[in-house]
Amino acid sequence: MISDNITDYELNMSLQYQNLNMYETDIESSDISQNETSSSHNDEKVLRMMQKMGYKEGSGLGKSEQGNTKVVDFNYQLGKRGFGLKLRNIEDTMEKWDFALEDVNVKENFIWLDNEDAENFTLTVEEMSSWLKEGPPIVDIKTQSNYCDQEFLNKVVEAKDIFDEMDIIELCHARARCNPFESLRSAFFMNRAALKMANIDALTDFMFTNIDKNEHFTSNTGPFYFADVCAGPGGFSEYILWKKRWLFKGFGLTLKDENDFKLHESCCACPATFQSLYGKDEDGNVCSPENITDFTEKVLFETEGEGVHFMMSDGGFSVEGNENFQEILSKSIYICQCLVALEIVRSHGHFVTKLFDVFTSFSVGLLYLIYHCFEKVSILKPNSSRPANSERYFICSNLRRNTLHYENVKKYLWIIVQRLWALNGQSEIDILEIVPLEVLKKDENFYKFICNSNNSLAIKQTVGLKKLATFCRNPTLVESRQEELKKKCLEFWQIPDRQKTPLPQLNAIELVNTVMDKPEIILVQPREINQIKAFNELISNIEDWYYYPLFSSKKTNNCNFYAGVSVSKVYRLQKHKWVRIKNVQLSRGTLVYGEFVKEKCTTKSLQDQEIEYIQYSLHIIDALQLGEQNLSDLDFSERQEIIKVYCKSLNKESQPHLVRIRPKVMDKLIKISSNCLISQGKEGLYCNLPLMGYKSVTETFNVNSILLLKTNLNQSFHWSYVLRVQIFIKSVEDINEDTICLEDILIEIKQRS
Repeated sequence: MISDNITDYELNMSLQYQNLNMYETDIESSDISQNETSSSHNDEKVLRMMQKMGYKEGSGLGKSEQGNTKVVDFNYQLGKRGFGLKLRNIEDTMEKWDFALEDVNVKENFIWLDNEDAENFTLTVEEMSSWLKEGPPIVDIKTQSNYCDQEFLNKVVEAKDIFDEMDIIELCHARARCNPFESLRSAFFMNRAALKMANIDALTDFMFTNIDKNEHFTSNTGPFYFADVCAGPGGFSEYILWKKRWLFKGFGLTLKDENDFKLHESCCACPATFQSLYGKDEDGNVCSPENITDFTEKVLFETEGEGVHFMMSDGGFSVEGNENFQEILSKSIYICQCLVALEIVRSHGHFVTKLFDVFTSFSVGLLYLIYHCFEKVSILKPNSSRPANSERYFICSNLRRNTLHYENVKKYLWIIVQRLWALNGQSEIDILEIVPLEVLKKDENFYKFICNSNNSLAIKQTVGLKKLATFCRNPTLVESRQEELKKKCLEFWQIPDRQKTPLPQLNAIELVNTVMDKPEIILVQPREINQIKAFNELISNIEDWYYYPLFSSKKTNNCNFYAGVSVSKVYRLQKHKWVRIKNVQLSRGTLVYGEFVKEKCTTKSLQDQEIEYIQYSLHIIDALQLGEQNLSDLDFSERQEIIKVYCKSLNKESQPHLVRIRPKVMDKLIKISSNCLISQGKEGLYCNLPLMGYKSVTETFNVNSILLLKTNLNQSFHWSYVLRVQIFIKSVEDINEDTICLEDILIEIKQRS
């Protein structure tokens, strides 16, 4: 069943402006006499000088007056061409453009195709594998007309021929003038990709950035996870992180080096909660089966086996000189991105991926298989994508993960991906078809949907290409609707109309002064207890207190304030001075109280041997501000819940050189005797930690003291911090006058419980 949204925000151009050019009136050069031209365009001094040298007006230059007597028309020079050079299809003219040929709306026509036949689609992997058809590669895209009108296909292919004749500079100039939405550019983001995602998000009622409000995920406390595949430098992720801050965590897979993510260059989003992964081959190639497996394992591990809430992919590569073969050359990227989505998107999650032309049986068959895995799908050419190119986006809503069909399609895609990888570099054979034409035609709703989409987009692209050619031939033409469309689009997409400006510089002292009314509070030292008598006097009501096992000893107290002024600039307050520390990432604006801990971790090798290693970690005890979210007036329990989400968002287990970020383990003091977080080992006291490392077996740290926080009466951060108590403890075998034995505390609490 096909349902569509009503289009509003229509913008029509008034007749008097439809052929507006750089001149106020249209002037034909034939209407100007030769004498008028001479008197209007020739400098009088130059003319007198030439007459002294023998020049006669109306005659040509040269010994025999053989030179050209016509004025060289320099107003319409294009690109790098020499004067007088004319190229096929783009000869200089003063032709006009009929703006009525375009369908320009701020809110695009958008159609969902509902999947109503999912329950009846129960083909086995063996049955689907029999569909796979190989043969010589397609060399003529005009032969691929099973899913569109042959006339429309021919027109769009012929219109693309303009690229064969056009200089890149004149192409850019004409494109900037003719695209109604060109003035949007990239707004304040790194590139145009961010606005494409904003466009798609708004048109789908913000189903991506409002995934936290999705009825299937309302019980989630966060963070909400997304993946960005083949999408360097990261415009899609930049938009998500700008809109949702650290509440959303991203995982990226893209080619390294020049195509890598560059979110650190963003002027609006903090990349602290974005994690780049590159697969087993460490090159980021999504077409490598081993890279897909490695990426899947790590993403599922960090999302507790559930997967991401949505995935975006924007794969493509340069096809300069082969524009008509873009779809054929992109098939491996198409299918690998789709396979990754099926592997890592959680049940009821969403997926959006870039496509180009969808004329071949391979591409249509792939969309058919993916369509049957989701509740509904759509194909959109967003306004933020230039009208003359083949780009479009396949949008999939509500993954039906727990179905037999989903599992079988995933296995079938694996067969195809591995075969394409094996065929890599071979030019004489290719996979041509993965779903037979008769099967696709049998599904009337899907077949009609694909044909209608291809036909309508082919018409739109042909118009865009013809307009581009016209604007190339007539450099006086301009598109007068750009500024009005920019304003309306940004309003619809909920993007502020502001310039790209670097974030203002921030230092730790400024951050503290901004966050705290009384910054001197952070210098208050904890009260120390070294005798059980003092413990009884100070801790009158044990139900008011929480306890935290600490790594800190009397010699080295590692509890400090940490200030994040940018993702790579984090400072620690040491002896009343802010000192920059390495390998710690916090979102900009973060101010937390935490402990730097040396953890002991154990993993098992492939031979089942235990491997021990040290992992440094920042345990967050309490927080004043996390990113731009101020917590100082929230009660203790609220702060602790938000800290848990924040730590999940920022921790990056796949980057072991970075310091871990985790919430400090703690419990109510009244429970310490019955369920103590501290244990006695051969080497002293230690605390078991929740496992965070990839394939970890145990994670612990040595305990040298206990921190107590009073949390009754919904106390704010300031009161809990000022009233904190620290107890330095030792095991029974190593007791001395300045410490309290843990056993004494346990006995005392048990007696008072």
